[in-house]
Amino acid sequence: MTGDTHSLPATSPPEQLVQLKIIYWGPAEAGKTTSLLAVADLFQRFRLDEVIKVQTTGGRTLWNEYAAFQFNIPVGTATAQVIVHLSALTGQERFLNTREFAGSSIDGCLFVADCRPDYIAATMRSFEELVAFAPKGTPIIVQANFQDIPTSMRPPALDRLLASKAKGTHAKVVPTVATSSLNVAAAFLDCLYAVLTRQR
Repeated sequence: MTGDTHSLPATSPPEQLVQLKIIYWGPAEAGKTTSLLAVADLFQRFRLDEVIKVQTTGGRTLWNEYAAFQFNIPVGTATAQVIVHLSALTGQERFLNTREFAGSSIDGCLFVADCRPDYIAATMRSFEELVAFAPKGTPIIVQANFQDIPTSMRPPALDRLLASKAKGTHAKVVPTVATSSLNVAAAFLDCLYAVLTRQR
């Protein structure tokens, strides 16, 4: 992010430009790319260009997917132009170095948890990676994904599990179904708000 602070001051110069880097992080095939594409569709009129995809021939994320958005946010009597650089990082274990590099310089994170019973262990490993690599104090909003599946872990239980591993690291758990875009936009806006109002 540009500027001296990650939060918008109470008064800003006219047309202040703020740039933010927000990422989707989570285990492989948890719904990160699906979430980013949903946000890109839902906020299409704010999107600066088409979504960029770097994928394998099998359609798996090789580096990341990327989209940029511009929001004009009132700040006192002025307006701040907020550019959001949104990426979905690969979740495959063999690309750990890629995630470490990309995750070391972020302003906010949407952690996509795979709440299906067989994937909880992978979700926890991925969350521990995120906590280790992200800058201390980075706002993290958790998407409890696959909530349309009856056996999936529910948000309160996931919240307790994550807190038991790294207390105080995430701000909120949002129930999502990425394939139908359920609550994906809300989670994104929660993360954007957390980044903009973060106190330094």
